[in-house]
Amino acid sequence: SPHATIFATLPEDKTVKTDEPRLSVGFAMSEPILPEEIGYVAMVEKVAVAVKAAMAEAGITDPADVHYVQTKTPLLTIHTIRDAKSRGKQVWTEHTHESMDLSNGVTGLGIAVALGEIDMPTDADVMHNRDLYSAVASCSSGVELDQAQVVVVGNVAGVGGKYRIGHSVMNDALDTDGIWAAIKDAGLELPERPHRDDLDGRLVNVFLKCEASQDGMVRGRRNAMLDDSDVHWHRQIKAAVGGVTATVTGDPAVFVSVSAAHQGPEGGGPVAAIVDMS
Repeated sequence: SPHATIFATLPEDKTVKTDEPRLSVGFAMSEPILPEEIGYVAMVEKVAVAVKAAMAEAGITDPADVHYVQTKTPLLTIHTIRDAKSRGKQVWTEHTHESMDLSNGVTGLGIAVALGEIDMPTDADVMHNRDLYSAVASCSSGVELDQAQVVVVGNVAGVGGKYRIGHSVMNDALDTDGIWAAIKDAGLELPERPHRDDLDGRLVNVFLKCEASQDGMVRGRRNAMLDDSDVHWHRQIKAAVGGVTATVTGDPAVFVSVSAAHQGPEGGGPVAAIVDMS
């Protein structure tokens, strides 16, 4: 369902005082990313620097306290492809729609490098070695940017407030346990087999990335998402995972984003949950 989740910084005298870890947000922009860098280690490096800058702004020193990294990065357009060629450069792909998945994937690798989840990958790893991923990345891309826009969300002791964030991953499109694990990681005490009624209004929202498995299978059953000539798989997996998520939360107003290369396990994706600890 259409909705907005608004992050706001409150004056110190308006926040709940506590020494417990609570939600903190930091923002940063990378150096400009050239079209010929999209899909390559050069972009990974620029994203990683920006992630570290956003962590510092949030007051986060330990990467383990980062639970969600939302980004928006440039993709390739006809104009930027022509620009690269005019300077004697080559681009990773000339298919602009494919470059969305590419930009998202490279950004996921940059986040993983910044947080110490992986070592610096090679150009050959990009979009091919899906064992390399970030468990907290949520990457999008568009035509309106020439930099990486980075938002880091984590927990910091002493900042005050009533919200806390946690994360986990879905191992496939049906992995409701991964969603519950993120909610528990955020700090809610839940029974062994929780039900949406156990949330008791304390779940603020969940944020997910999803991807159709490259083998066209989910738990041993084939699907037609990657072969459908009418509806792109982006739409199908997003709708499917949105429905699965709503069965956990009991609320269709959840954030589900598609194109999750190098963001969570192949065929699955990261999950972040924000809860009210008051």
